[in-house]
Amino acid sequence: MDDSVILRDLVGDVPAFLAESWQRVPRVLRPAQPPVGVFTVRDLECTLAGGLLRVPYLAVLGAGENPVDGIVAPRTVADRHLADHVDPEKVSRRVAEGASVLLRNIEHWHAPTAALAYELGTDLGRPVEAFFFLTPAERQALPPHRDDADVFVIQVQGEKEWTVHPMPMDGQWDRGRAEQPGEVVLRTRLVPGEVLYLPRGAAHSAVAVDGSTSAHLSLTVRDIGVAHLGAVVQQYLAAGLELPPRPVDDSGLLDAAARLLEHQRARLAELTPQELLDAARTATLALRHQPSATPNLGGA
Repeated sequence: MDDSVILRDLVGDVPAFLAESWQRVPRVLRPAQPPVGVFTVRDLECTLAGGLLRVPYLAVLGAGENPVDGIVAPRTVADRHLADHVDPEKVSRRVAEGASVLLRNIEHWHAPTAALAYELGTDLGRPVEAFFFLTPAERQALPPHRDDADVFVIQVQGEKEWTVHPMPMDGQWDRGRAEQPGEVVLRTRLVPGEVLYLPRGAAHSAVAVDGSTSAHLSLTVRDIGVAHLGAVVQQYLAAGLELPPRPVDDSGLLDAAARLLEHQRARLAELTPQELLDAARTATLALRHQPSATPNLGGA
């Protein structure tokens, strides 16, 4: 991991953070130059007003209804019926009723956020996604839950009280609602400019406090799982071997089986666990969304 400008802006002392907190314990960070202006509530309002936002990029949470139901309106474009465009007025009504707004993957279309996520992902060697939460005062967007990612929470507006529980250590867990989150290991109130680091799998929840609407940006650092390792092993074992696809008798099948086993045993003997881990992360990182250059459509 490199000591980048973005990483320093988030955590301050990068070596200390990596040694003491990364993938270990939650931590409140108070960086001198947090990227609080990358995406703001005004950006959310303008995006909604623009009328092009579609689900599942936006969802409403915490008001007792499906995250999509009741916020879309049908449109007809070039004789095509589109049923998933977000209706700004319906979203406003849900927020007035106490619902939170979740804007997903804003790195797909918001250039400053895309650049931020891409640079952070490059430095950490993992893909980074960006989510924006708007929560009315005294409301909770989600119950205690676990994310399959390390998360940097950047408080943008208002205040939010976070409750964090231990990260699971045995690998036997799943993302989503945490019915038994465990003891409380951290309870803190974030104010604008502060950053909360959440290790992968650490159950958490948050409530907007101090009588004002809260907004935060979550930079979600994805990592691989066992399925990714298995997929890379299969690709590695298959490389460099050519066999007839349909031997017609037992002799041909036995010969193909012998050659296949010999090839894969030799390939496995050359592969170390660290090389497998590195290859799986490299493959995942190659699939991430890349920032788009500003198009030149004939202007000066």
